[in-house]
Amino acid sequence: MAKRRQARKCSGTRSTDGMPCEGWAVNGSKVCSAHGGRAPQVKAKAAERLVEQQIRRELARLDVAPVDDYLSQMALIAGQVIAWKDALAEKVNALTSLRYEAETGGEQLRAEVALWERALDRCERFLTAMARMNIEERMTKVTEKQAAMVQDALALTFREMGLPAEQQRDAQVRLGRHLRSVS
Repeated sequence: MAKRRQARKCSGTRSTDGMPCEGWAVNGSKVCSAHGGRAPQVKAKAAERLVEQQIRRELARLDVAPVDDYLSQMALIAGQVIAWKDALAEKVNALTSLRYEAETGGEQLRAEVALWERALDRCERFLTAMARMNIEERMTKVTEKQAAMVQDALALTFREMGLPAEQQRDAQVRLGRHLRSVS
């Protein structure tokens, strides 16, 4: 597949008259090759932007359902952070080398590697923050409250139906056991 040129003009200015440059910017960059687009650091940052754009497009296709409570949303975001890290890991694993030789003769770290390292750091920070929030414990409490509400609603229903007290207690014990077995 041929590389497509981005639809972005160079942000540089011509030195002769100070007018905006009419050249096309290097893909992933804001400047053309005449205004620094060939510099190793510009090339590296442009490659990083292009990889990031491609992975963002891939992640946008994920089918993510909305969640009603913030604890579940945090768990969902953790999953996305990990998915981002894993997507970048696949890109890094597909590389034949982690570095490339720059035009200046030195070596440059590939953009995919730099993005993957950043994703690892984000994962660590995000998961550490989640651990500090005791999300699992809070989710368990939410689930327990929901189970208690169901049990209370059924107890009221049994009373309205006129079940004898002994059958009501037996039903509540069985209900509690069943709720615990499915959670």
